[in-house]
Amino acid sequence: MSSLIFHDVTLDAAGTIRSRRTHDSATLRPAAVEIFRYLIERHGEGFRVPLPVEGLEHIELALTRSGTTALATFWVAGAPVTTAAFLPGINPEDDREVLELLQSLVVRFFDDSPVEPGFDLLALSDRPLLVTVPVPLPPSPDLGTIAEAETCLAAAFFLSVIGDEPAD
Repeated sequence: MSSLIFHDVTLDAAGTIRSRRTHDSATLRPAAVEIFRYLIERHGEGFRVPLPVEGLEHIELALTRSGTTALATFWVAGAPVTTAAFLPGINPEDDREVLELLQSLVVRFFDDSPVEPGFDLLALSDRPLLVTVPVPLPPSPDLGTIAEAETCLAAAFFLSVIGDEPAD
């Protein structure tokens, strides 16, 4: 598998960075990354499908591609668990648009929550970048699995969009 370094930021509802990591796609499980590459290639610009992994079929992935970027939401039992943006850094306008859309979606997710989101996703400048926002529902027991899946999905997406070339 090709090697690509990408950044990963997880925010909470208040906009606080809960974690900031850097990943090398070459250190991820190749079979897991290939599952997501297959889904991206097979379903194209937008889809919502159960994860094609035995024992994880109850987790659904919805992905919508927009230019060089994408938004993804992982669902369990019909409820969103995380929403994420994938920003390869190829087109700054695409990156800005998807960050604005993610911020808008998160505000809607928090409509009924006592927590008011107060963050500016546009301030995140690392690229390629995975930005994840867990939805403020009771935590899903699948959150750890979903976090790993999101990382592999990010690697698959970035490798399909920018390959081995680092983003500027």
